[in-house]
Amino acid sequence: MLFNKDRALQLMKEFDIEALLATTRHNVLYLSGFQGWAQYTYGDPITETFALFFSRNEVAPALIVSRQDETYYSSTGSWIEDVRGYGPRSALNMDPEEQGANEEEKNYLNLIAEDAPREETSVKALARILKERGIHKGRVAIDNEGIRPASRSAIEEMFPEISFIDGANLFRLIRLQKTPEEIERIREAASLNEKALQAFHAELAVGKTEREIASHYYRTVAAGGGKWSWFHLGGGRRSASIFPPSDRAFEKGDGFFFDAGMRLNHYCADVGCCGSFGEPDASRKNQWNAIQAGLQAAFGVIRSGVKPSEIFHAALDAAKKNGLPNYNGSFCGHTMGIEARELPYTLSDPMPLNDPFLPDNSDIPFPAGSVLSVELPSGKFGEGGVHAEYTVLVTENGMEHLGESKREHFIVEK
Repeated sequence: MLFNKDRALQLMKEFDIEALLATTRHNVLYLSGFQGWAQYTYGDPITETFALFFSRNEVAPALIVSRQDETYYSSTGSWIEDVRGYGPRSALNMDPEEQGANEEEKNYLNLIAEDAPREETSVKALARILKERGIHKGRVAIDNEGIRPASRSAIEEMFPEISFIDGANLFRLIRLQKTPEEIERIREAASLNEKALQAFHAELAVGKTEREIASHYYRTVAAGGGKWSWFHLGGGRRSASIFPPSDRAFEKGDGFFFDAGMRLNHYCADVGCCGSFGEPDASRKNQWNAIQAGLQAAFGVIRSGVKPSEIFHAALDAAKKNGLPNYNGSFCGHTMGIEARELPYTLSDPMPLNDPFLPDNSDIPFPAGSVLSVELPSGKFGEGGVHAEYTVLVTENGMEHLGESKREHFIVEK
């Protein structure tokens, strides 16, 4: 299961929350295990989808899906048993005695049958479930980033004794500690991303353009069932930072810099590194050695309870002491999961926060089970830069690599 039920119940008790209401595609997926195509494609508020989880064990969770996503639910299912559709039914002729030939068809029939508990709108479906569950008062944490303002106003008007509290960051706080299934998905995504890295490395050659090389990354990700999110690639002067691939051809003596992100089975992967066309010069070698020292220092402090700022300063201090005395980077990585960056976002000095479920700044200690993307890019405008990035799992007493554990400054000989 993706949903960390024990952590959710612990935090719901701490904040006196009666129910969680997921509305964004990320949190509906997280809570229910289901993600439809319509909510993902058209946007969260356009095809509203809701998942509910309650603090009391005897109160069953529920999932509300739009008409467009009913067939996708029927195919993929959910651990939640009470699943309901809303709105007009699809144009579909059906024999009244139809029972369905398999589980997929039976799931679909349960949603569209004449006697199915169906309402006209998502709000009416939500209200019906709250009434059936006996939820008339208390505090409900609502995933406020994926619901129409009009829908929220309507449900608040129907239940004046319920306090609907902005809870998007409570979901993020729950998601900070990954479940075993989430960790496995991230590991698989990282593996495919590494395979795509190897594919485009094999095609690097003087005279080929950045776009030509990028196409091998895109194809490898797609062939493995993934979806690429970004691919930064630049050679020569463009390797100083994260530029999109261009029609510039690689030249002998160029350095290159890349950062690549994709999704597999709804979970993110992020990898980065660099290299040279021919033997790198002394300055580039020095930069590379310095950021490797910084990354190793960061790895040395990662364990349950470590704060983002502690990881950042370990990396920063080591990079400065090992060849980059003027290094001015402002972060050394980020959290990762269903979203490419999750709470508390970057490994950096703390930023102020103002949220009912969060502390007053972003220096939130990482529990075991957090997943980090640890990186330390360094560039010089007009010349180029170096980069290395790793995906790691925070454990009680240290960390574990979920992707490759060692990066090399890749040298292209052709």
